[in-house]
Amino acid sequence: MVFLLSCLLAACSPQYNWRSVSVGDGAVTAFFPDKPQSEVRSMSFDGHELSFSMTSVAVGDTLFAVAYAPLPEAMRNDTDLRQRFAHSVMVSLYENFGQAVPEGLPAFGKRFIVEGTPQNEPVRLQASVWLTEHMLAEGLIMGPVSAFPQAEADEFLQGIKPAE
Repeated sequence: MVFLLSCLLAACSPQYNWRSVSVGDGAVTAFFPDKPQSEVRSMSFDGHELSFSMTSVAVGDTLFAVAYAPLPEAMRNDTDLRQRFAHSVMVSLYENFGQAVPEGLPAFGKRFIVEGTPQNEPVRLQASVWLTEHMLAEGLIMGPVSAFPQAEADEFLQGIKPAE
């Protein structure tokens, strides 16, 4: 009962001002804890150029983000290439935290946690990666292990809805 009450109080915290946001021209909707900002970068995978956008907001020391990449036509028509791309994105999350990549990567749409010390302080990343025929999307929450807002991280990831 105390845990439930503390979760409810945390969700009503003035630090968190939840709002629905459209990402990638409506390809993904997300429920952000404050007004996010977006940036776009180009990247290449297996000879294919992609536009990768990141919509994010920091609340205290915690970053909440949705990354989105529409897939070029050639990747849309190649299931193996799409899956290799999505797996490479997941692998990079483990590698960026200096962690070994697990034998079996999480299924698309499933949550996973990576912890490490990328800047000398223990940090937790909670993430999920979605893959459709037309796009890849990631939901990411990153913050200090000692003050990781688990209830808000859960709420954020539950609020991410990729278009079918």
